[in-house]
Amino acid sequence: MEKSELSTLKSKLPGRLYFALLFSFLTIISSEKITAQVNVSPNDTIFFQELFEDTDFASRGWYDNTNINISTTEHIQGSNSSAEFHFLKGGTTPTSGSAIRHLFPETDEIYVSYWVKYSSNWEGSNKPYHPHEFLILTNENSIWAGPAYTHLTAYIEQNEGVPLLSIQDGQNIDESNIGIDLTGITEDRAVAGCNGDSDGYGDGECYPAGSSHRNGKQWKAEQVFFQDNEGMYYKNDWHFIEAYFKLNSIVDGIGVADGIIKYRYDDHLIIDHDDIMMRTGKHPNMKFNQFMIAPWIGDGSPVDQTMWVDDLTVADYDVLSGTDDNTFTNSVDRFLQQNHPNPFNSTTKISYFVPNPNNVTIKVYDLFGNIVQTLVNKFQTNNNYSVMLNSKDLVSGIYYYKLQIGNKTFGTKKMIVIH
Repeated sequence: MEKSELSTLKSKLPGRLYFALLFSFLTIISSEKITAQVNVSPNDTIFFQELFEDTDFASRGWYDNTNINISTTEHIQGSNSSAEFHFLKGGTTPTSGSAIRHLFPETDEIYVSYWVKYSSNWEGSNKPYHPHEFLILTNENSIWAGPAYTHLTAYIEQNEGVPLLSIQDGQNIDESNIGIDLTGITEDRAVAGCNGDSDGYGDGECYPAGSSHRNGKQWKAEQVFFQDNEGMYYKNDWHFIEAYFKLNSIVDGIGVADGIIKYRYDDHLIIDHDDIMMRTGKHPNMKFNQFMIAPWIGDGSPVDQTMWVDDLTVADYDVLSGTDDNTFTNSVDRFLQQNHPNPFNSTTKISYFVPNPNNVTIKVYDLFGNIVQTLVNKFQTNNNYSVMLNSKDLVSGIYYYKLQIGNKTFGTKKMIVIH
């Protein structure tokens, strides 16, 4: 905030609210400086969220192809629109074009959640590979790197209805030792195929690509979760997907197979491994730092088909801990998200998640604990929701809003109104 802006703000706010607001901004600025100095991300941080409410993607940090199509007819409840990826028959990319990218602070762990829906005739690729959907790259490559041949690319996708997580690290392949297990011999090797089995999950794929090779390693769910028939797994219904990757440790220059990957489908944990190798001692400073939405069918789409994506979140925490019992840890932001924009002077959007059918309330409080607005007070089913807050009846200052589901509080957040 510029000095002139602070002066204007001071003239509009009562003294104590001005200084409380100033303190909040200084705390944020201070935290950002500390983070930059130690080169780590804050705990439990949402890096960015994309609600696909309009096409001004560049203003929200997206780059490369920002011409993503928006659908106002297909979206989750409480949303107004979603991203639409429509494949023409024979097309390798959707009609909206190639990948859209977004950078985030370097981190050892990455959490991604989104809602997804597929057209009733969705067939994917009809191959044991593709379509690619969501990709995560690292600081070992440039912000414009082609995703399929890198030092590490992680994938979140599904093949023939089966959810999967996978990795490629083709640039790490020792081309002089194709098919030779280099595990325990050298850290200068690939872990996703071509140079042996680094974590007990097999050698991975290794296949020629011109004068070099490509590789890949997958971890799949045990059944089809995007099914053709109507029911709880119907592909033409909206489903909430969460995925988590944590890079393995490097100890004394050696990679340790303790990396973590998880995939949750509609709150059911269906992929869960904590003994994965994603990097070797050759890349001890490798961090995740780039997210891509990159639908791709390499052999061409077998039919005219569409997928939709809504309410995407990218963060650096794990809310997928535990077993398949619908429990979460570190999950405050999983249920109640920070309003956007914040601070705001007109309207702001509050998004939240209801895990089980129940009565839901969201109330806004002033600094003295008085209820100033009730935004939600009704029975809601399991789903993602959002509500708009209009500040016309609020004076400038700091407020809090609280989500209650049944008789339990699922989160409290601070917001700032500036008129």
